[in-house]
Amino acid sequence: MKFKKELISRQWRLYDYLKEQDDYKHLKEIVEETGLYGELPETDINNSTAIRTLKKDIRKLRESGVIQTVIFSCTSRGVKIATKEEYKEYSKSVWAAINRRAKLQALQDKKAGLDGQMRLVFNQEKPVIEAFKEVGA
Repeated sequence: MKFKKELISRQWRLYDYLKEQDDYKHLKEIVEETGLYGELPETDINNSTAIRTLKKDIRKLRESGVIQTVIFSCTSRGVKIATKEEYKEYSKSVWAAINRRAKLQALQDKKAGLDGQMRLVFNQEKPVIEAFKEVGA
């Protein structure tokens, strides 16, 4: 398996910091406590270079095949390394969402495949199935 670019030293230090934490940490707290991302501005903190860089580093850690822990990244609660129980619940909800999305996509594909076919049932909306809107209509 080929890994994406190796992690840089700042990302490794962030990972070491996250391993030491027991609970969720907000991005602002991580920037202030680690000193890895410089100073935060007084206004528009979420759009600062420090927060944007931190988010990119968290994404790199999550995508890394070298890092063997599961990192949660929740917008409202913060960031942390997951416990086994937390991951089970998280994984269950993600797979349920994927399955719902796949069922919806299958239905949409079925409707698209019926475009232009004649209906054999009377008292329907139209005698020919029109799955798409006509251009300019």
